[in-house]
Amino acid sequence: MGVGYCVSPLHRIIYLDTSALHPQPWVKGQSPALDSMGGPPPGTEVSDGPIRYRSPAQKDVVAWRERLARKYRHELAERLRWDEGSSFEVSDDIGTHPDVMFRYVAAVLDQHGLSEVRGLVEVDDPPSHALDAVFAEAERRGFGGRFPHLLLGASVWLPYRSALMIEEPNWDGHPARYGSVIHLLDEVTSVRSAISDAHPSVLHYSDSEASTPVLAAAWQASHTIARLAKMAVTRHLPLWATG
Repeated sequence: MGVGYCVSPLHRIIYLDTSALHPQPWVKGQSPALDSMGGPPPGTEVSDGPIRYRSPAQKDVVAWRERLARKYRHELAERLRWDEGSSFEVSDDIGTHPDVMFRYVAAVLDQHGLSEVRGLVEVDDPPSHALDAVFAEAERRGFGGRFPHLLLGASVWLPYRSALMIEEPNWDGHPARYGSVIHLLDEVTSVRSAISDAHPSVLHYSDSEASTPVLAAAWQASHTIARLAKMAVTRHLPLWATG
């Protein structure tokens, strides 16, 4: 499993359409895959329908954007806009582990400085309690941290210049956080600079090498995010992530 990052209009986001599924109790013999595992846990219901996907309607995204533009017009100090009708789409996937390691390194850099990042050179994998602690502290620091657009849970970054992060329901009414792709790119660039300063040989890292796994994994993820964020800034389009 991994995290997908995409530069495109928001109506091109794809969701699993759970409304098309009709749960029913599991019956032995209906699914060879479930039968081979001894069936799902007791009481679990399974779907009898095909898996379908959906995307938000373009008009719903535009209406949602206009609501945000009106509500935050003073904080944004610019018109919130992009070509929602564009057919442009470029995407790439990042492994879950590299994606988490990049955010972990960013949080360590923010909270403890470059010397602590240098201390990760020989670390194979941080223990779960270290991850939990550093991410909890990042959330506690909130906008007092250096990398809010990277660390505060946004999965959609919009093309605006303000440092504002927006917390509002999306076009489907689900609460979410939105950041600025321009500030995201700045933050990613800063963390990448720190990683290269902490361990210059990571610049020559290849997937086949096993050395410096934390920093190498973070560098690998940051390369993809930086490339797509730069493309989003140039194209003046949103960047969004799934996974």
